[in-house]
Amino acid sequence: MTENEYQQRIVQLEREVADLKAKLTAKQKATRYGLVWEDVPEAFEHEAENKIPILEEVKDKAIKNDDGKPTHILIEGDNYHALQCLNYTHRGKVDVIYIDPPYNTGSDGFTYKDKRFLKEFPDGTSVPKDHPLRHSYWLSFMSKRLELAKNLLSEKGVIFISIDDNEQANLKLLCDKVFGEENFVANFMWMRTATASNLSHTVRSKMEYILCYQNGGLDFILNGGLTEGGDIPLLNASNKISDIVFPKDSVVFKIKDGVYPKGIYDKVELLDDLKIENGVATNDLKMRGNFKWGQKTVNDEILNGTYFIIKTLKLAIRFQRAEKTTKTPSNLITKEECCVGTNEEGFDVINQIFNNLAFNYTKPPSLLQYLINMHINKSSIILDFFAGSGTTLHATMKLNAEDGGKRQCILVQQKEGDKNICESVTYERNKRVMQGYTNAKGEKVEGLGNSLKYYRTAFVGNHDAATATDEDKVALAHKAGCLIAIAENTLEEIEANNAYQIFQDGTRYTAVYFSGNLGDMSEFTEKLESLRDSSRLIKIEAYIYCLGNVQQFENEFVSLRRITLHAIPQPIIEIYKQLNA
Repeated sequence: MTENEYQQRIVQLEREVADLKAKLTAKQKATRYGLVWEDVPEAFEHEAENKIPILEEVKDKAIKNDDGKPTHILIEGDNYHALQCLNYTHRGKVDVIYIDPPYNTGSDGFTYKDKRFLKEFPDGTSVPKDHPLRHSYWLSFMSKRLELAKNLLSEKGVIFISIDDNEQANLKLLCDKVFGEENFVANFMWMRTATASNLSHTVRSKMEYILCYQNGGLDFILNGGLTEGGDIPLLNASNKISDIVFPKDSVVFKIKDGVYPKGIYDKVELLDDLKIENGVATNDLKMRGNFKWGQKTVNDEILNGTYFIIKTLKLAIRFQRAEKTTKTPSNLITKEECCVGTNEEGFDVINQIFNNLAFNYTKPPSLLQYLINMHINKSSIILDFFAGSGTTLHATMKLNAEDGGKRQCILVQQKEGDKNICESVTYERNKRVMQGYTNAKGEKVEGLGNSLKYYRTAFVGNHDAATATDEDKVALAHKAGCLIAIAENTLEEIEANNAYQIFQDGTRYTAVYFSGNLGDMSEFTEKLESLRDSSRLIKIEAYIYCLGNVQQFENEFVSLRRITLHAIPQPIIEIYKQLNA
């Protein structure tokens, strides 16, 4: 074969390969594999479909405790619109999502507002078990919300979804589509009850499922929530007395508030008076004892992430390391395996808080603590957009109290008719957990502290984001303050007038200038200058209303350091347009 013939043969073979690939692709497209359903358009209220979503604070429901603990967020409204807002405020920031959506059992109250039958069913269609569109309605409902939620997950974010046999198979396929089959972590099996009913089922079901998907690597897993720990080692037999200083920031105190005078407590001696306020020490802990660990070891452990737990009035000292054990989590979640309770425990917890409130199917806090603790970040952001009774926030606060974490929780719960579950149950439960309450047995339960901001979804303008006019953008700029403050996590509004708002968190400030009248700009810059004069360490994020380039305002702020300028409202509009597309 000549070289020319050889080259011609190569070209011929390449054409044959390309032809075979084309035929294979056509065959694959003709053969549908995976989850297929009739995607039914969902109807919302007129203003929700023709205006721009925002969040507004309900200021009289704010709970503030100056205890150094996180400020959590509760949003009242349809979770679809809340997730749209969170796509601006928290895109790529959420470490853990847990949801407990409707199970679509046919009797759990799941309704769907089919846009095609709006005249016949203006309030939505109740979906019984024999409804021909039962699964299509549910999948249409879930897919839109999961797509929005996926955008929120951080690089090492993870989502947990509770479900039962009614939709578990469909949910698995849906999540494979939304999050990617390669990001499937586990299908956890949770023992939901110890006494399953056998009245209406062929098989007595004691288990529910919790599907878990990751957004990045498996680095989020905290090996079954276990960390290495134990008592501070003491010398077996020695007259050596060691003085050790535990910095207050490295210690989790599990003793009551009050002043503990210096002196001997059990096996250690307290060298200075110790004052505890709201579970936090106001000074370093200086102790003397027969410690095997010296000051250098303690310091090295602290640098490596170890923290110390001071328990009981005897000041017993334990340590807990950041390093994980080699034990990986089991896909079976039971009392025996993981110390996680059942639905009966969840019912008892909320019953004790409300004294005989009939709120069925609430999850036990221990289950949520176990799942949240799988993520290694103790300052993680946690989201639950089917909040129900608010167990996720309750569990977050309990877990923080136990390990000294700074996790922040965001809850979303719709009003649900006249009874307003969000206000009367979700909010009220966690208010009592924060502030303390008397349980159903007449016992006083101390509050866990923490703070909370309450928001409602609302709408502005006269068009959606895709067709927004300049007038709509002006309206959005005037009402974007809460969205921006949440995005910057500077939740405390310290000043507001007809031209601007200022929000604060410690030395961080967010300033929003929403007026189109530049005559108010000098007052705005003078206010920021006064903040700067009060502290040279402050950092300011300034959001300025403009339909062009925000850099045109740089000269107005030339004397201010540590200030960053942002434009509004166009970045918000652009994100909403992407979501609508």
